[in-house]
Amino acid sequence: MSDVPNIRLDFSGVDVEFAPGEDFKQSLNGAQPRSSRLTVTPLSEIEMRSIEWREKPLWQRSAFELLAGPKGAGKGTYLAGLAARTSNGGENVLFISTEDSAEIDLKPRLVAARADIDRCSLIRQHVQLPDDVDELRALAEDLGGVGLLVIDPVANHIGSRNSNSDAEVRNAIAPLNKLANELECLLIGVRHPGKDRSRGAIASILGSTAWVDTPRAVVMIAVDDEDPTVRHIQVVAGNRSLNGAGQAFRIDAVDVAGLKEPITLAVALGDSTKSVDELLTDEPKRTSRVSGEQLQEMILRELATGEKSRDYLNAAANDELGASSDSVYQTGLEPLRKAGRVKPRKDGFDGGWYWHTTDAS
Repeated sequence: MSDVPNIRLDFSGVDVEFAPGEDFKQSLNGAQPRSSRLTVTPLSEIEMRSIEWREKPLWQRSAFELLAGPKGAGKGTYLAGLAARTSNGGENVLFISTEDSAEIDLKPRLVAARADIDRCSLIRQHVQLPDDVDELRALAEDLGGVGLLVIDPVANHIGSRNSNSDAEVRNAIAPLNKLANELECLLIGVRHPGKDRSRGAIASILGSTAWVDTPRAVVMIAVDDEDPTVRHIQVVAGNRSLNGAGQAFRIDAVDVAGLKEPITLAVALGDSTKSVDELLTDEPKRTSRVSGEQLQEMILRELATGEKSRDYLNAAANDELGASSDSVYQTGLEPLRKAGRVKPRKDGFDGGWYWHTTDAS
């Protein structure tokens, strides 16, 4: 009998192993259940925490929030001011910025806002979600004291996942909630709304509804309907703060030492009395058909400042011209590619497509 192998059976998650001739009941009684990844935690063991605000009523600590606004609404300028207040408060700021130039846009805005530049850092490598969340956590922990982490735009960092798929978007960005909580920082993902805002500001945010359902709050920026230099920023969705709470700020142009052109600066104006949803919804709709020449001119203008993702170009064309993503490719990018004026680049095996200009004129 010693040459006969033991027999292993599986009964509803219980491993039972016995040798031939061994009492089966005795083996079953001594069997140990397999370990499971699911556990039960009594709520009595959980310590309650109050919501901690970075800047009430807009920004929470230990939270992932979405910031959305049309092109030219001042998102980058506003974030530079928020970063300045964070860094001057003794905390570090970490940027993942794949559209704005660090030399022309990001650093000059921070300097204009009088940020503590020594506390502001940039990750230049492409970050892919959710794959790189653990590495992001490690980098932030090594830097220490990170109070603000900005991903601009967040849709550039979900790789080849479909930005219109609820499941794919949620799987990509949901870990940012846990990351923000573990780092005890405010994590902001920047996203674009589309040109069609007839169904409201929230519904206009491009892509899957998971973009607005997953973050702790959605904050949007709109241009004032009377003064084009004034902006309104407001919570339009969230389960921890009162929707509709908002503030106003003005966009000024200031000189920065060493630069030839003035830089934009966000100047706080206090509480807002206007609805961002109404401001965005009531913007005049463009009814004229967009020509290929208009699209190509816009694309070349955007690419003149550096490489851009397809998602960014779609959002910019939708916001500025009311063009669909199909039009952007068919009458904008493809004719320019055939003419040798632009080229696409695939960002790795799972990454998205990025476009850049060539030397051809």
